[in-house]
Amino acid sequence: MNKLNKKVEYALMALKHFSEGDDTTVSAKDIAEATHSPAEVTARVLQTLSSHGILKAEYGLHGGYRLAKDLSKVSVYELMNIVDGSTDLAKCLSDKECDLLKNCTIVTPVENLNKKVQDFYKSISIEEVFNV
Repeated sequence: MNKLNKKVEYALMALKHFSEGDDTTVSAKDIAEATHSPAEVTARVLQTLSSHGILKAEYGLHGGYRLAKDLSKVSVYELMNIVDGSTDLAKCLSDKECDLLKNCTIVTPVENLNKKVQDFYKSISIEEVFNV
């Protein structure tokens, strides 16, 4: 039903890797190798996390990334929105061009469910996910 997309999975794998290490800078290539994730996608995910202040990018010969934000302060909701752009359960909640929308009888219930799921995602930090 409500699945994490691959980019969110790669983000979680990278953040877990950072959270288990020391505060050293790690390259996107090293993260991809350590997590067995595709290097190109991992690099884009790390860039996205950096542009939103979760990671800090360091440039140069020994550049890479390191954690910039305490993961207890980053919710699953925030991560999903940063990486995926949405946490909506149904396309019609963000895209009003659904063919069934005019005659749909479950718009309000789906909106209610969506709000509850989003509230749940907001209540869980990335740190909690890693320490359950």
